[in-house]
Amino acid sequence: MDFVKALIENKLLLIGNFVLTSGKISPYYLDLRRLSNYYDIFTDVVNKAIDKIKWLEFDMIIGIATGGVPFASFIACRMGKPLGYIRMEKKVHGTGKILEAIVEGKKILLVDDVVTTGGSLLKAIEAIEAEGGKVVASLVIIDRLEGAEKKLAEKGVKLFSVYKITDILEYLLNSNLISESDKNNIREYLVKNIE
Repeated sequence: MDFVKALIENKLLLIGNFVLTSGKISPYYLDLRRLSNYYDIFTDVVNKAIDKIKWLEFDMIIGIATGGVPFASFIACRMGKPLGYIRMEKKVHGTGKILEAIVEGKKILLVDDVVTTGGSLLKAIEAIEAEGGKVVASLVIIDRLEGAEKKLAEKGVKLFSVYKITDILEYLLNSNLISESDKNNIREYLVKNIE
């Protein structure tokens, strides 16, 4: 899979020992914030993302800072939709806003780069709802398959993903791109964490 090769070659998929936003320790880390540095790969991912959600009805796209903002921006531009973004931490200066958009009465597509347990998406959904918006769906580039889809469904929000981590890691585990030791660590993690 060209996407996986590109992730590895450009150090966007790192193998090692990483603490995730959720607090979990993972043998791999997806750092998609620099994917937009690679125009061809980024454009292909954006095209695939649009194909996943082009039939959805929504008024506005909100990107989760910082990883979701480049994807949300390109998707909004290509689809002719208004764009906003949401921080995970409230600003301590200026207006002190967490949400940079007027969402009242609007149907929202929420966009992020990677989802694990769904905590960031759920926090964003609550902030948007508090401002009178309704998140109708969420789109991520990669779903790590660690509970987010179920948690979002409980809130009535459908989760769409361009890639599932199992597809990416299956390719990686069957390649010679990483060591046998790293492969074993990843397999062990998947058994314990994939839902």
